[in-house]
Amino acid sequence: MGSLSTWRRMSQILFLVLFVILFYYTHYPLDFVHTNLFVRTSPLLLIINSLSTRTILIGLIPAVFLLLSTVVLGRFFCGWICPVGTVSDLLPKTKKRLSSFYRFKYYFLVFSVVLAVFGFQILVVSDPLVIFTRSLTFITQKTVPVMLILIVILVLALGERFWCRIVCPLGALLGAASRFKPIGIRAGESCTECGLCGRVCPMNAIQDCRVKNTECTLCMLCVDRCPRGALAFTVGRTQGEVGFESRRTFLKAGVAAGAALALSPLLTGRRVTSAGSTVIRPPGALKEEDFLSVCVRCGECMRVCPSQGLRPVLFEGSLSDFYTPHLVPRIGECQLCMLCWQVCPTGALVEVDPAEMKLGTATVNRNTCLEWRNEPCLVCQEVCPYQAVDVIESGGRGRSDGGRRGPTVNRSLCAGCGACERHCPTEPTSISVSPEGEKRY
Repeated sequence: MGSLSTWRRMSQILFLVLFVILFYYTHYPLDFVHTNLFVRTSPLLLIINSLSTRTILIGLIPAVFLLLSTVVLGRFFCGWICPVGTVSDLLPKTKKRLSSFYRFKYYFLVFSVVLAVFGFQILVVSDPLVIFTRSLTFITQKTVPVMLILIVILVLALGERFWCRIVCPLGALLGAASRFKPIGIRAGESCTECGLCGRVCPMNAIQDCRVKNTECTLCMLCVDRCPRGALAFTVGRTQGEVGFESRRTFLKAGVAAGAALALSPLLTGRRVTSAGSTVIRPPGALKEEDFLSVCVRCGECMRVCPSQGLRPVLFEGSLSDFYTPHLVPRIGECQLCMLCWQVCPTGALVEVDPAEMKLGTATVNRNTCLEWRNEPCLVCQEVCPYQAVDVIESGGRGRSDGGRRGPTVNRSLCAGCGACERHCPTEPTSISVSPEGEKRY
C-alpha cells in the first residue's frame, strides 16, 4: 500500500500536474473556461475580496468548501494540494531558521483583513496561489517578476517551507480554521520522546512530541518515521500550543491591526478614479476604484491574451496600479477575443459586447506622421477594424499650394483597440492610444 507520506507525495505531484495543465490551457482559443480553478479555491481570496467589495462572488464558492473541509481535517490543502507547498518540498533541504517567528503569518493575516475592511487588498503579495499563477504568467511572457526572485531567495536562504512556516497568510487562515479540528495526530503511550518526529517535521509543528493543530499540514512524515509507531490519527483535539493563547500574541495582533488602520487613510487619499487613470484597462474593466479593489493581479487575463498586449503595470501608473493588467498596444492590440473576462476569477473584468467596447481613444501626432509629412503611408487606416481613421486636408486645398493631407481619428468610432499604434511604422509611434473616453462598467 505504501507509506502515508508516499501517498501525500503522489497527491502533490498529481495536483501540481493539474495546475500546470490548467495553466497551459489558459490561452487563445480558450477551450476550457475553468482554468482559474486553483485561484478560486483560495479562502483568503474569498474573505479579502468579500470584505473589500462588500459582496460575495459565486465564482469563489470552491473556497467555501475548502474552508469547511479544513475545519474538520486541518491544513491538508497545504500538505497535499498547494502547488507552492509542493515546489517548496522539491527544493533542497536547508537548515530551518526563524522557527520561532511562525506567528508572523497570523499578524500578516490580521493586517490584510483590516486593510480589506477599508476597501484595499494586498493579495498581490500575500496569496500564494495568486503569486504562483502570476509568476508563471510573467515567465511565459519572458519577463521575470521581482516578487518571484525575492521569494526564491527567501526560500533558499531561510530554510525549507519558509513561506509556509513564516509568511503565508493563507496558511494562517487555514491554521486558524483547523484549530479545533476533531481529528488530529497524537502520540500514544509507546512514545519515548526521542524527538525524531520534531526533527523531521518541515513545519516545526511538533514540540515535545505534541502536535500544534494550526501548524500541522498532515505531511505524515512524523507518522512514517516514528520508530515505535507511537504517532497516529485520533479523534479529539490534540494538545499543545495553537497560536493565540498569550497576551503578547494578542498585543502583536493588535499592533498589526493598528498599522493597517494607520495606513488606510493614506491609501484612501491616494485612490485613483477612472478619470485619473493613465493606463488602458482590458475590455469590461470595472470603474477604476472598484477595479483596484477587486483585481488580485493573478495574471490570468494576461496569459489568455492572444496578442500578449496585456502586461502588468510596473512604473507606468501609481503605486495602487502595481501589477494590475493594462494594454500596451505597441506590443499587441486588443483582438476582441473577449476571453479576459472569462478567466478573471474575481469579476474585476465583466462580460461586454465587442460592439460597445471602448478602451480609449487614439490620437495622431502630425509632426511625426509620415502621411502628414507628405510621405505615403496610411497603415493606421488600413488596419483599423472600426473604420475610425479618416483622411483630411489642412492648410490649403492640395499639396501643390502648400496644404497637407493626413489621417485623423474619428473619436466617436474609435474603440481604442490599439491596432493603429501596433502597426504604425514610425518609431516612436505617430498614433497612440490613451484611456481618454474609455467606457467602464
